[in-house]
Amino acid sequence: MATKRVDSKGRVLPPGIYQRVDGTYEARVTYKGRRYSLYEPDLVLIKKRKVLFMADLENGVQGVTSDVTLNHWFDMWLENYKKRKIKPITYRNYQKYWEWYVSKEIGMIPLREIKRIQLVRFYNGLMEKKNPLSYGTVTYINNIVNGCLEQAEFNDLIRKNPANKILKELVRKEGKKKDAITHEQEELFFSYIEGHVFFERYRPMFMVAFGTGMRVGELTALTWEDIDFKKREISVNKTLGFAKFISEEGHRYIITTPKTTNAVRVIPMTTKVYDALKLQKKYQERLSLRQNIVVCGYRNFVFHTQNGKPYYPDLVNIELKRIVKVYNKEETILAEEEGRKPILMERFTPHVIRHTFASHQYELGMDLKILQKIMGHAKYDTTLDIYTHCSKSQVREEMFRCNED
Repeated sequence: MATKRVDSKGRVLPPGIYQRVDGTYEARVTYKGRRYSLYEPDLVLIKKRKVLFMADLENGVQGVTSDVTLNHWFDMWLENYKKRKIKPITYRNYQKYWEWYVSKEIGMIPLREIKRIQLVRFYNGLMEKKNPLSYGTVTYINNIVNGCLEQAEFNDLIRKNPANKILKELVRKEGKKKDAITHEQEELFFSYIEGHVFFERYRPMFMVAFGTGMRVGELTALTWEDIDFKKREISVNKTLGFAKFISEEGHRYIITTPKTTNAVRVIPMTTKVYDALKLQKKYQERLSLRQNIVVCGYRNFVFHTQNGKPYYPDLVNIELKRIVKVYNKEETILAEEEGRKPILMERFTPHVIRHTFASHQYELGMDLKILQKIMGHAKYDTTLDIYTHCSKSQVREEMFRCNED
């Protein structure tokens, strides 16, 4: 009978694990004819590392050398380290952003050859090209690249992560502020679409958007089960997106949980929001709109096309642009005929609607902690810093109020 091997503390050593003369532990692994040696100062650590290492071998992570390209390593990193930790829509976003911006620019470079200066030039180039990306978008791209390279460092494929804390080295350009639109612009928008032969159908949706400040994905994900007319409450518990691939249900819609746990919330209906939802209900009943589509088990969407398909965030933005474009074109022609200056409508996005709601509530004196809860923000500072913009007229009025007799 073979004698059991023990370490200096008398503990039995598992098969394939040895204690060296200097006291460190070595795990020897053979996989597909290739031999690997792992080292740790502690027996518990070496056993855990061996298990993880074997799992990585099975998943194709180990055995990779620094000659592998960034593109190849990104695919492995995404599959083995991120797929089970992030939401499906985030997973697809990672793939899309990599394909759009990284793959053809720096993706073919071997990991060992990637230098920090290359990444700085790459990011600055993204912000300086003909159609420049915003600093926020570049930050998102770097979050992906940095996470990918950080794991390459942990796997000893590169000596040091060249993307670590790289954002501080970029030249940040001030982007255009997403200010809230004025009350006058909001009234102009609704007076134009009310009764319009094409745009009236969107009025209830935009009334709810302006009256609740919901994120556009939360708005489009609403089902009638989320609407409680008796309590006059809206339950926000999911968000809708548009996926890259067709799902098993035969479409590209995808439902996920909201952005943060704080985003799961109940929003009280104002009278305007209540009336808007009642109006939307009448539209659906009068036009006999089909609601047969199922997205991740959900059906009966509040806002959808005549084909029963829910609006998705990009489509809402497209329709907003179309409304403003058509109005401005008609107003310019009319003003020219009447010999006056046209009253144009400013372009805005669904996110600006969210800004507008929060800023107007702040102007009306709503408690910021209550506003934070309605907006679904995880941090109080987000509500305070981002959504409570002061217009020039507000600054002027407040200055005179405090300093004039």
